[in-house]
Amino acid sequence: MPLALLVCSMVMAQGRVNPAGALVTPRTQHTATPLTDGRVLVAGGRSQSATDTLSSTELFDPASNTWKPGPPMGTSRSGHTATMLADGRVLVVGGTAPAADGSSRFDSLASAEVFDAKRVTWTAVGPLTEARNGHTATRLRDGSVLIIGGARPVHQHLASVERFDPATNTFTSWRPLAVGRWLHDAVLLKDGSVVVLGGRSNAAQADAGVPVPKPGVAIAHVERLDVSSGVWHAVPELSEPRQRTAVVSLGGRVAVFGGQTTTMSTNYVEWWEPGGDAWVQPKNHLSVPIAGHSATLLPSGDVLIAGGEPPSAVDTARVQRWVQDSERWCLAGQLKTSRKAHTATLLKDGSVLIAGGTSAGMTEATAERWVPTKGPCVEP
Repeated sequence: MPLALLVCSMVMAQGRVNPAGALVTPRTQHTATPLTDGRVLVAGGRSQSATDTLSSTELFDPASNTWKPGPPMGTSRSGHTATMLADGRVLVVGGTAPAADGSSRFDSLASAEVFDAKRVTWTAVGPLTEARNGHTATRLRDGSVLIIGGARPVHQHLASVERFDPATNTFTSWRPLAVGRWLHDAVLLKDGSVVVLGGRSNAAQADAGVPVPKPGVAIAHVERLDVSSGVWHAVPELSEPRQRTAVVSLGGRVAVFGGQTTTMSTNYVEWWEPGGDAWVQPKNHLSVPIAGHSATLLPSGDVLIAGGEPPSAVDTARVQRWVQDSERWCLAGQLKTSRKAHTATLLKDGSVLIAGGTSAGMTEATAERWVPTKGPCVEP
């Protein structure tokens, strides 16, 4: 076998990437949510114009590998969240949209709406008690959804928290975070608690008594919510500040992969589990520092890392698989189109739909489907 073909087959040993059609509209800062019937709902985001947001939606059918337009949302938005509810509806919350005064400014949104896949309709709910974008939305065991942090215009990073009740379609305030933050991550653990970590913050520095610059800086701060009591507890800080990172829940552990520090991207991997007094680092970190990538927990318990922004390029096509049992990294195929700020959605058959984002500075319409394969592990 020629060397080039041998290398190619080895690289694909832990997975391959196939084309999955193209979005009707190029988009980034959108959401992608798996529906109960196996389809994927893609909603909102920004298209080729950096001064506009989308109200359009699309539906991906894994059986035919095709995209079809869905019903538009009532409000155009990007930087929002989309959460599957226990009854099969999808809750879309907040985000940003161009200011009503026609200026180049973007305003945060307090609006929320739900998608009913059976009726193929959107219905307004809420609104939020406070407008926000770049927040997180976590569905709790009781079916309610916790909306955490985010930002309002003029770089107001929020510590406020609110809860959505699907029975009444209303939001109520909860006890706030200790540290306001934006572009952070939130993970539900198997004990029902919620861990919130990293992000960007312009909260006052307690030790120096001076505010961080308005856009904020990446932070290492972590806190954990005991849902039953509604109390936030301090958690050991990350080894380094992070934003634009990728986080998954590995059973009872929170695992963090890469991200952006205060000055550069990082290749560090670390995890924490309740009761631990520090974050633990594995034998092997990512092969290169990266930010703006995706992390998908696979049915096997492994984690798939796709795309992102390495230090030496605007984006990458590399796909890697983290084998949890052996703490090894294996090359797992190559995207047809390098990208970052995309969505990655686990499908019912164990494949992963990778859609949109940006590639070489342009908003992307292509979609791809990662498929697991068996074979030897080729380490990056």
